[in-house]
Amino acid sequence: MKKDTDQDLDLVQEAKKTLEGAKNWFLEDVELMKAYWHDQMGYMEAWVDANWHLVQDQGEELVEDLDKREDAALLWLINHANSNPVPLEQCVVAGKEADAGRYICMDCGHENRHEGGSLATCEVCHYGVMYYQGE
Repeated sequence: MKKDTDQDLDLVQEAKKTLEGAKNWFLEDVELMKAYWHDQMGYMEAWVDANWHLVQDQGEELVEDLDKREDAALLWLINHANSNPVPLEQCVVAGKEADAGRYICMDCGHENRHEGGSLATCEVCHYGVMYYQGE
């Protein structure tokens, strides 16, 4: 049986330190995201509590406005958390009407040719979010 050398033990210790650091970094990111959403939801709840009469008087318009703001916040979070190369608001979803041209799959990067009409999913991975590249 081969004895471990000091160099092997040093490598193991360094690997353990690196893994511990990566775990801590990931947990800190998760905590930041949780805090962000907790603050956003707390702000939204406080605003609704303070302005309940507006919610009752202008309910539908207000709900649409809040939905738009929530959607914008969610897009921002997804774009930045995933480091998307193209913002999702500039992408086209499968099933929607789209111009003819080249569409790049946001999942696998495959270039799909589209002849116009309803956009199909990616030919390779069947993902449904594409970025329009032009003709």
